[in-house]
Amino acid sequence: MPATFWRPLVHSAAFTIVSVAAVAAQPAAVTWTPYADPVYGFSAELPLGLFSVVEAEGSPGIMLAEVGGEAQLSLYGGPAEGMNRDALEARLSAGEQIGTITYRAGGDSWFVLSGFYEPLGPGDLTIFYTKVMFSPDHQTFSAFEISFPAEDKPRFEALVERLEDNFTRPRG
Repeated sequence: MPATFWRPLVHSAAFTIVSVAAVAAQPAAVTWTPYADPVYGFSAELPLGLFSVVEAEGSPGIMLAEVGGEAQLSLYGGPAEGMNRDALEARLSAGEQIGTITYRAGGDSWFVLSGFYEPLGPGDLTIFYTKVMFSPDHQTFSAFEISFPAEDKPRFEALVERLEDNFTRPRG
């Protein structure tokens, strides 16, 4: 058979493969769902659909994992008695997983840390972003942390902004 017979079939098959790959690569539909912590009273909107809740018995707050991906999101709170902002920031900065901190910001009752976790192997570069807020009486804190592969940063920038904008401090 002549090549002109096969050419439309090959192009059609290639288009189908590219179309299926493009649909598979699109992110899941995100439904922003309100969450209020029953113990500390902080709140946030959770990006369900892109993330699903992970059962973590005994862990405070809520943990989520990216559906079909590597990103993780945790929201938690705790007592802050006797701990000021500098002490809690130093404690989190010295975490076992922390490799490099590239960004710090804060005020009297909040702070943000961002950077990279220690690589687990060649080519492993994971970004973390943590925001901590103290209750008005400084007796409790709330925090969220999201981590994701560095190559996914463009995909997560707007999501991190929305999390940060809607995350609230614990009651106190």
